[in-house]
Amino acid sequence: MSPKRRKSVAASSGGPKSSPAARSTRSKSKPDSDLAEHDDGPRSSSGRLTRSRAKVLKESAGVSSSKKKRRIEEESPATTTATATATTGVMHREGHGALASRPLPPIHPPTTPRVRKSSRIVRLEVDRLQKLTLRRDKKDDPSTAAALPTPSDKNMVLGMSRSIVRVSSPPSSEGKLISPRTGFVISWDRATKRAMIVTLSTYFKKKPHEPQPELQVHLPDKSIVQGRLIFMNRHYNLSILEITSDLPLQVPAFGSASKYGQKILALSRDENMSLVARRGAITWSDGSFMWRNHYMFVDCDVPEGGVGGPVVDSCGSSIAMVHRAGPGAVIISISIICTFFEMWKQFSCVARPVFDVDLRSVELAGVSLREELSVKHNINGGFMVKRIADDSALEHLGVRRGDVIFFEDECGTSLPEIEDYLLSLGWRYLQGMKSMVLKLLVHDIEGPCKETITLPLEFSVDSGKVARWRMA
Repeated sequence: MSPKRRKSVAASSGGPKSSPAARSTRSKSKPDSDLAEHDDGPRSSSGRLTRSRAKVLKESAGVSSSKKKRRIEEESPATTTATATATTGVMHREGHGALASRPLPPIHPPTTPRVRKSSRIVRLEVDRLQKLTLRRDKKDDPSTAAALPTPSDKNMVLGMSRSIVRVSSPPSSEGKLISPRTGFVISWDRATKRAMIVTLSTYFKKKPHEPQPELQVHLPDKSIVQGRLIFMNRHYNLSILEITSDLPLQVPAFGSASKYGQKILALSRDENMSLVARRGAITWSDGSFMWRNHYMFVDCDVPEGGVGGPVVDSCGSSIAMVHRAGPGAVIISISIICTFFEMWKQFSCVARPVFDVDLRSVELAGVSLREELSVKHNINGGFMVKRIADDSALEHLGVRRGDVIFFEDECGTSLPEIEDYLLSLGWRYLQGMKSMVLKLLVHDIEGPCKETITLPLEFSVDSGKVARWRMA
C-alpha cells in the first residue's frame, strides 16, 4: 500500500484560489525562479518555498553574514593605516628589514612655533650650516680638475699631500707682510717631530731694531704652527724653515734634474689649504737675470701663492720648484735645491764660484742664428754671452758681449747643468780645495779670434745671516 502524498502548505490551506490577475502578477515577479537561479540549496519539486528550504536559506544567510563580518575585520587595519597615513602624511616602505621599516619624512611637516633666538645663536647656526654646505659642495677649481682628470693622477697628488705646506705671516708693525707662498718638506724627524721646510723668499734690508719676522706654516690638516727661519740664500732666493708638527709629515720622492720638454705638474696650496695643480711642460727655452743662469720655464699659468711649490713628473717625483708664478712660470731644478740643502746641512753655509755673466744656450737659439753661427763660424754649441759684469775678472780676460764660450771641463750642455757644476766646485771649496781655475774657449764671432783663457775662481760663501735680512 503506497503512502499518501503529502500536500503542500498552500494546497492544504483552505484559502481561495488566486485570480487570473494575481497569477499574472506573480508570474511577472517570478520569486521562485529567481531563487532557483541564484540559490544552489535544495528546493521542492514545485519550486515553492518549503520549511526545509527556508531552513537552508536561513543557514546560508548566516554563513554569508559571518564571512562578510570577517572580511570587514581583515580590511579594517589597512583602512586604519591608510587613514593614519592621510592624517599624518607619514609613509612606510614595504620590506622586512630594519632600513625599510623606517618611516619616510612627512610630505608636509607640521609647522613649529617660532622661537626668538639671540643673534649670536642664529649667527653660529648660520656659520655651521655654511661650513657643512661648503664641505659637501667643495669642488676643485676648473684648472685643477682639468690637470687631474684620472683617478691615478689624483692618487699621485694625494700621495704628496703631507709634503706640501703653505707659509705666511701676520702683518708687521709697519704693515708689511710676507706674501703667502707654498713650501715642501725636505727633512722630517719622526722621533722629535721636527721638519725642515724649503720655500722661496725675496729680501729687503731690515732695520737693526726690528725683530726676526714671525712666520706661520699651515699644515695639510689646516693647523698652524710657528716657523723658525734658520737659513736664507740670496743667490737662489731659497729659505729653510724649521717647524714642530704633531701631524706626521713626509719627504717627497726626489727625481733627477729636470729636462727640457718634460711633462710636469706644478702643485701648490690656495688660501683654503686646498691642493692646486697645473699641468704643462718645460719649454725649450732658457733665460738668465743678474748672473742667475739656472732658470727654466713651463708653459702653464701657476696661480699666485704657487711660488715655492714642487714641480713633479709623471711618476710623482719632485723635479723642480716654482720660482715665479704667472704665465710662463719660472722653475729651479731639484738637483740645485738638493745640493743647496745638503751643503747647508753639512757646512752651515753655501759656497759658489763668482761667475758674473749672463749666458744663453746656442742649442736653444733660433734657426736663423744657429745657421749663421754654423755656416760662418762652424759653431754648433756652447753659450753666448748676453751680459757681463763691469770690472769683472772675465772682462779683464777679454770676454765681451756676443762671444761664444765653451767650458773645457765636462760640465754639461745646458745652463742648469752648468749651475750644478758650479755648485760642485763650491762643495770642493768647503771641503778644503781653495785654489781652482775654470778654463774657457772663447770665440769672437765678430772676427777670426778664438782663444782659451784660464779664470782663477773666487768663491762667495753665504752663511745665511738672518739677523741682517728678512723675508718679504
